[in-house]
Amino acid sequence: MTLPALRRPTPARGTTIRLLVALAAVLILELGVFNLAHWQSLMGSTSNSPAQTTADAHSPLGRLGPGLSPLPDGGLKVTDPAGAWVDVPVVDGQASFVQAHMAEDVEGSFLSQIHVRLDLRPAGGKGWIQGTRGLICPGQARSHYLRVRGKPSGARIQAMRLWIQEPIGSRLELTGVTPAKVVPLDFNLARILMLTCLSVLILGYLPGSILWRTRLDTGSVSQRLVLALILAPLAAWSCWNIQHDLSTFTPMAYHQPHAYVYDFNQYDHVAQALLHGRPWLDLGQAPGLAKAANPFDIPTRNALLAQDQQPIYWDYVYRDGHWYSYFGVLPVLLLFLPYRVITSLVHPGGYALPTSSAAALLVAAATVMTTLATIRLLARWFPRVNLAVVGMALMTMLGGSGIVYLWCRRNFYTIPFDASLLAVMTGLWLWMGARRVQRQTVDAAEHPSRRSTRMWTIEDGNHSWHLSRTRLFWGSLSVAATLGCRPTFLAAGLLALPLFAQEIKAVFSTLFTRGSHPEGLSRGRALSLLVCGLLPVLLVAAPLLWYNRWRFGSLLDFGNRYQMTVLDLTNYHPGTQGLLQIFGYYLLQPLTSLPIFPYLQFSPAPMRIWHFTEPGLGGLLVTAPVLLLAIALIALPRVRKDLQRRGWMPTLILALALAALVMAADSYIGGFSVRYTIDFAWLICLAAVVIMATASSIYEDGHSTEGAAIMSLLTLACLAGLVLTLANAMVLLEHFDSSQAMNVAVWFLGP
Repeated sequence: MTLPALRRPTPARGTTIRLLVALAAVLILELGVFNLAHWQSLMGSTSNSPAQTTADAHSPLGRLGPGLSPLPDGGLKVTDPAGAWVDVPVVDGQASFVQAHMAEDVEGSFLSQIHVRLDLRPAGGKGWIQGTRGLICPGQARSHYLRVRGKPSGARIQAMRLWIQEPIGSRLELTGVTPAKVVPLDFNLARILMLTCLSVLILGYLPGSILWRTRLDTGSVSQRLVLALILAPLAAWSCWNIQHDLSTFTPMAYHQPHAYVYDFNQYDHVAQALLHGRPWLDLGQAPGLAKAANPFDIPTRNALLAQDQQPIYWDYVYRDGHWYSYFGVLPVLLLFLPYRVITSLVHPGGYALPTSSAAALLVAAATVMTTLATIRLLARWFPRVNLAVVGMALMTMLGGSGIVYLWCRRNFYTIPFDASLLAVMTGLWLWMGARRVQRQTVDAAEHPSRRSTRMWTIEDGNHSWHLSRTRLFWGSLSVAATLGCRPTFLAAGLLALPLFAQEIKAVFSTLFTRGSHPEGLSRGRALSLLVCGLLPVLLVAAPLLWYNRWRFGSLLDFGNRYQMTVLDLTNYHPGTQGLLQIFGYYLLQPLTSLPIFPYLQFSPAPMRIWHFTEPGLGGLLVTAPVLLLAIALIALPRVRKDLQRRGWMPTLILALALAALVMAADSYIGGFSVRYTIDFAWLICLAAVVIMATASSIYEDGHSTEGAAIMSLLTLACLAGLVLTLANAMVLLEHFDSSQAMNVAVWFLGP
């Protein structure tokens, strides 16, 4: 916080005490809370005689239910889920934990996680007590221990039975279950690192910390190094995912009898089609599809599926007897097509680029550019901002814009969002650095040629400036590129109007008025600036619109009407009755909690009037509470006055209006989906960041209670949003990448 009382340096003794308290908290959490089961089992084992406590790992295993059959090389197979259980031997009836045993050195495909339920029958009881569900991960030793739950106080256990809750045909590395004597101590370095990072974050936002006392300096080597270290884990994770997917890639296509074919390699199919000089995809089709009077008619398609006519591709475009993809072609031209061409040097026809690898690369680049664009925004209009507010701004942009969703779900549905967000943030970064002022070097007087330029900031006022044509051109090209990725992001192009309002006025004044030219612009330079701003739009739009005509015979036909999806979109006319309810889901959908990790789950989105919806993760203003708080601050006269002084009021109004317009378009055409939130969330986050930085600058030299309260609430809202973002990330990983989710989930799933 920028109030003097909060900026006052913490004494060295106070800093040392804070560090010691943080260290103690990390150790208590790691050795105490996360290892509570170890101490409880240790106390239980010392309170009983060794002969009475529990069986060991080599005890005879309990009998199997009729729904499980042993595999020849070890492990079990589910033959009937109704009888898939394992009896757990009972020694003294006082067991508090049981241990699952896994087969070693077995070959074949086995489940990476096993959903189980441990039921109990107390001594003298008439029936079974249904226990708590659990999760066993063969590769995570800590998950092999399950707590015995549901035992009545003081009662002895007569029998225990572990139910396997997996579908028929599942192969399990599980061999049996025995009572556990002692749950081993789990000293997890990754968890310690996470707790340490959390402690550092909390310490950084305490009053008097260095974050509140240090101003942003984009030229500082140390600040750049810290930023690189913060982004390094994400870059490492992206690189690991890319190489892993490249080395283990197999084309993802799924088909069940009497059902659609789900082929997730659309981008590579387009790359192969373009290499062969055709717009359609080289895919087969059901014999009756081309003969159907209306192949998009749902009853017609259902009849073909009932006859098991294949293939009918789900979510592909079908037009005039050919299959197409309605996704933007630009990622194909930049990634998938070059990869095919390069790998063709070592293999005829080349290899397919895994969609997940392309998504990992794009989302990593989008994260970096979002970070750089946010920092440049603050550096240009709030050059005296402190690092605490910079951190809050980054938490808001990265947490609220939906980038976490893109990190957790890397498939062909997210490629358009990855590429568009990267293009928009790159374009804004270039645009915000386009206005330049002269930088005077030490020996500039003797060597005028050594004069250089730097980015204009608000502290330069009306000093002489000029617009960089190179940055303007590439910025416009980047934003225009969204037309070939996801056109909804084209709304970002309108932000150029308020951002370049002074420049646009100067250019048109020079071109269309006589006399002196503003800002020293000549007509030639004014014309070149106009060309650099508009030509990129033509360079991108012309080939993309021609591509539409090549495929569908019309420049403006992007093909999305011909999707094979839940509706016949050629005859579908969405209503407006349910739009307000969809708006509510996008912004204010409540969270749905769970009693176990990750403590949140997908929330249903029922509609009174039918419209396409998917389960959500909570409304944008719920999962990122700082957005609602920041927007509410516009009601304060001091905030509005400072925003007007910095020239940001028109941009804020336009950004929020564009967000509302894009949300309405998504709701009307596509309904409700978590990923559609990304289309407009970044605009709201951009507005929130500016308002947050404005509030910080207003109360920098104040002593009011109001200022302290506002900055405290903003800080707490950002930190709360960060926690919710991480929890939702775990929910997403559980659904889309369970193997990576379990690396963290096992910390909390332990007994």
